[in-house]
Amino acid sequence: MGSQSKHAYSTVMPVEDTPRKLWNPSILHRLPWRGLGAMLGVLAAVAAAIVVLMLSDGRPTSNWSLQPAVYLAIASALANIFIHFALSQAICVAWWRRATQPNTKISDLHRHWNYGDSLWASVTSGRQMNIIAVASLLVALVPINGPFLQRASRVGLGRFVHNPEVQLQIAQQLPIGYTGFVASGRGRPYASFLTPEFKNILNATNNLAPISLVSKGCAGECTTRVRGAGFMVNCVHSTVPFDLEPLEEDNETIQTSSFEGIQAFETLFDNTVNDSSTLKLDLQFKGTSDCAGTLEVRNCTFKAATVDYPVVINGNKTVIELAPSTSMSDDHVIQAIEGVDERMNAYRTTLGGFSKALMDIYKSSAWMSFGGAIQYHTTTEGATASRYATLPPDGSDDAPAKSCSISYGDPTEDLIQAVRSMMFRTAVAAANASDLQTVTALETITVPVYQSHYLYLGVAIIFTALAWLATLPMFIGWWHVGRKVSMSPIETAKAFSAPMLQHSDPNANVDELVKEVGERPVRYGAVAYNAARLDALQMYYPGHVKRPQRGQIFIG
Repeated sequence: MGSQSKHAYSTVMPVEDTPRKLWNPSILHRLPWRGLGAMLGVLAAVAAAIVVLMLSDGRPTSNWSLQPAVYLAIASALANIFIHFALSQAICVAWWRRATQPNTKISDLHRHWNYGDSLWASVTSGRQMNIIAVASLLVALVPINGPFLQRASRVGLGRFVHNPEVQLQIAQQLPIGYTGFVASGRGRPYASFLTPEFKNILNATNNLAPISLVSKGCAGECTTRVRGAGFMVNCVHSTVPFDLEPLEEDNETIQTSSFEGIQAFETLFDNTVNDSSTLKLDLQFKGTSDCAGTLEVRNCTFKAATVDYPVVINGNKTVIELAPSTSMSDDHVIQAIEGVDERMNAYRTTLGGFSKALMDIYKSSAWMSFGGAIQYHTTTEGATASRYATLPPDGSDDAPAKSCSISYGDPTEDLIQAVRSMMFRTAVAAANASDLQTVTALETITVPVYQSHYLYLGVAIIFTALAWLATLPMFIGWWHVGRKVSMSPIETAKAFSAPMLQHSDPNANVDELVKEVGERPVRYGAVAYNAARLDALQMYYPGHVKRPQRGQIFIG
């Protein structure tokens, strides 16, 4: 080729007198701290997501001003930003590290850059796929962790237990004359009518209505013990013989007592208006299917007392009930209540109306006798006897009524429980502001809580971890590079001895390089070479560059 014009570049590098940077490989000085810092940022974001899920798991939603899903979305976004930045830094290290290796081809450097710059190039890399292509693909998939992380926290219901102080009103003793009115007349006085207050209580009892309560301090379900008007009970057991066999033992003599019959079942409540503290229950039942044996007799005396009831309070509905599966034996007697002679208050009775209500509901009897040709005959009164009757198995529809094998269950515990339940309801209804008491309860409250689903967290971590592990090896060998490097086109052009960058420090980093040559004017286009009558297509001084023409070819 002939001589070039004075503006054509020379392949001979002039000797520079200015000092140059030293090539200085070092583990510490060349540490890609921004890239490795971003890698640590990914770990921190994942750790933050784990902490958020652990701290929010099972916690009430009211404790969090922002939903955990918001924090998880932030953690996911930060992890994605950090891993993408770390990849760009790792590609830079890997590109320059490869450039310093022997047997490196320009195509190798192109693929390193192209796979890091183009996802499509990584997808279509085929047999030439390398660690950069794999890392680029995995980093591109990392945003999938966002939906999984947000699914990792949901709202459900949780139960919490603590011990609040609860204030409530329950009468520890019924007011004198609270339940009934006494009718005047001859004979033993009994309550003939119920007071309006107790009539409402009885209606609520029959309707199984919830027991409303004046209280505060319980927001959920509270179990505790409260003092209230109640009973202590004492029952005496005895037996009475019976024989309904129509014949004596000689099978010839007729036994007249079988025709007279027996009281096979009876329940009876009793109270005298002169005693405000005592209630009686007498019952008798035939507990055997035999036609001869003994009748069971129970005589129970209920003595008014202040007792400690085990209860359950529903603070949401402001209702109270006796604790399930408890009985009068679970009530702790605090003190007995001495009776008052109610003849001073001739028209009202404290327990008379209570006794009348129980009598009206539970009074019942069954009379059984031998009727000769019609065999046995049983007549009943009230519903209680029928509830506890056990009929003999027989295929005949009318056989049970003609049999002495009818037996009855023991209603004692059920009747005692009925007395207890009615008295507890009455104690709550009779309370006023002077009956306020404070108790420590065990509260169980159901509230919305955040529930962490660690399976979704695990899936999100897997996507992030794969990208992280694929990116990390690309930093290996940074200590072999003797200066701070970048993928700036100015720095790579200098490495390829671009004419416009001649006479600058070849070991300068990009910032230093730009300071040194950054003010040089430049233009990309056709540069004339007179001897060859052909132009070169390159970056050069603008005064020697013209616009390329369509169809023009250039020298290399």
